[in-house]
Amino acid sequence: MKPRHRIPAVAAAAAAAAAVAVMAVVLLAPGGCASNCGTNCPNVAVYIGNPGVQLPIADIGLDGNACPPPEGVYCIGDVAGTNCTHFTVTGTAQGFCDVRIDFYDRATEIVHTQFGPPVQQGCCKGYSIVGDQTFIVPADPNVEIMGADGGTDAVTVVPDGGAADAGGDAS
Repeated sequence: MKPRHRIPAVAAAAAAAAAVAVMAVVLLAPGGCASNCGTNCPNVAVYIGNPGVQLPIADIGLDGNACPPPEGVYCIGDVAGTNCTHFTVTGTAQGFCDVRIDFYDRATEIVHTQFGPPVQQGCCKGYSIVGDQTFIVPADPNVEIMGADGGTDAVTVVPDGGAADAGGDAS
């Protein structure tokens, strides 16, 4: 007759070996999208808007090789009672995307966005942003859109005649 304590010892040894194998896979396996490699991705979407402010946007147009499909860019609200406080533009290629914003209460403005090479960090996806990644649309119709740093170099105001003024000023 065999001692009974060997069966639990064999089962315990098998369970321990299985646990070691699982831990080895978890600790030694390369990080993939199932890991936390996507938790620290760089921003790949340009934000255009003004948090909490209902914006008088009539239309948004896109032109450029890096633009997403037009139906993918639309104004959304961020607080109760708003339906147009901001929108984002995510590049689909390396290059530029000019974003035309038609307003009800002011001249049309064009925000020039630029996207660089694909992000090469972990399992992060998208194209890097070159230049400003945040543009503020002022509530005051007499002030043009500006980058988060206050600059307006990437913004062109389209005068009432319809042709873009390369200097960024209204004529």
